[in-house]
Amino acid sequence: MEVADEGIDRVVDSKDLQQQSKALDKLTDHVEDRQLDSTRVQEAMASIAASAEADWNAMRMRDLEHKQLIS
Repeated sequence: MEVADEGIDRVVDSKDLQQQSKALDKLTDHVEDRQLDSTRVQEAMASIAASAEADWNAMRMRDLEHKQLIS
């Protein structure tokens, strides 16, 4: 009977290990997703900053051209 009990314990342990593995995978996936989201935010902010700088430079060039035309 003890051999049969050991087999049941192994099945339960196997299921516990599978559940633990799935839980760990979900946790690490969540962390990776958050890191990816953080990276996307940083990239978007850098893009917005570059666009704003390009707009400011274009406006400055238009102002300089306008001043030269008036002079």
